[in-house]
Amino acid sequence: MKYHFIGIGGIGMSGLAMHLASEGDQVYGSNYEENERVAYLRGKGIGVFIGHSYENFEKPDVVVRTTAIKQGNPELERAIFESVPTIYRMELLKSLLLRDTSVCITGTDGKTTTTAMVSKILIDSGRDPTVFLGGINPILKDGNYRKGKDLIVSELDESDGFFASFKPDYAVITNVRGDHLEHYDNSFDNLKNHFRYFSRSVGKLLVTNADDPASERIFTDTLTFGKDRGYYRFTDRSTGIMNQTFRCFRGNEDLGLFKLMIPGEFNVYNATAAIALTHEMGVPIESIKNSLESYRSVDRRFTFRGLDDFRNLFFFDDYAHTPDEISNTIRGAREFFPGKNVIVVFQPHRYSRLVRENGRFANSLKDATEVCVFKLYEAYEKGQYAIDETEVLKGLSSYGVPAVHAVNYSEILEWLEKKRDAVILFLGAGDITEASKMSVLKLCEAH
Repeated sequence: MKYHFIGIGGIGMSGLAMHLASEGDQVYGSNYEENERVAYLRGKGIGVFIGHSYENFEKPDVVVRTTAIKQGNPELERAIFESVPTIYRMELLKSLLLRDTSVCITGTDGKTTTTAMVSKILIDSGRDPTVFLGGINPILKDGNYRKGKDLIVSELDESDGFFASFKPDYAVITNVRGDHLEHYDNSFDNLKNHFRYFSRSVGKLLVTNADDPASERIFTDTLTFGKDRGYYRFTDRSTGIMNQTFRCFRGNEDLGLFKLMIPGEFNVYNATAAIALTHEMGVPIESIKNSLESYRSVDRRFTFRGLDDFRNLFFFDDYAHTPDEISNTIRGAREFFPGKNVIVVFQPHRYSRLVRENGRFANSLKDATEVCVFKLYEAYEKGQYAIDETEVLKGLSSYGVPAVHAVNYSEILEWLEKKRDAVILFLGAGDITEASKMSVLKLCEAH
């Protein structure tokens, strides 16, 4: 089979492309821009066109697209004109998961980290899973993909509703919050119904969050995890410089002390979910402990970018783009670096999310020492919106938080050059990560 991927440089699309290529299929595609995954795919012999064009066609048998590819895309239009079958990325992933024992991790927050933790625990214990991850992690040979044979572990994106039709053997639902509601008729109840439908299709074991209010109302007869409640629960959490420990219980059984080298109580929740799932799958608890202590974060999950010795600035990059994720990341940074200023460079992601959250972004950022608000990342959204990133600036001003506005990388860099003795967090799901890399290149390597 010959596959044409429209948007092959996306994190989910590139993993699927590598998997099909490893199975002996012919794979090529196009991407809107050059990026790290495009370069990596080319290094593996997978051809990539930059830009979308009617000419980017090599007589494929199947065209793979994402929901971001709309009618009018020239490659999609040519596929329709030539009667080439087109499928969505999630349809392709679903077909692959049916071939083996499958483990899916979904939910609003923490699914990438939990997927990476589960994958590492299984690999370290001697299992040989195929892995599809929504981020880059060194535990996987190809960053976001690993070829295996025992079972398939996959992060499952809940953003467009298609996930509800999946029927995995094992699953974790980290939590359920009202994000991506534009794909659910702007109805949180509709989103919850999709999760409810998904939960009823899990074949062997479903792990859910006992402390999450929405999950408590949606799911029944599941294996639960949490802090205050849950069959698997953590207690006695303690933080130190660049590490944290916690004790975990399975019912009344004390499973002992666990150590993480990544910050935040939210990551203890992720780890407890991974413990619950993998231990019930038969992995010995000591092996799980060792795997979690040696676990290192997925790229853009509190990723250390560099140190500016001259200014004593520590640079971190994080994908946090919802209010809860932002406040949790700032709190985690303060725990890891007690007494230090925490300075945030934040980029809002999507107009619709900015409208829906209705001021919550400023509230989530108010614990930062200072904030630079970068221009909003549209993420393919079109149309007229009577709002932009300045709404966050106004909110921060009402909380008395010093804040500035930046419309390009140079303005961010100029602002950072004046900072001293602080932790710098780059937060957002857009191209803010490029600003983090540029700042480290300009500031850290200059001395």
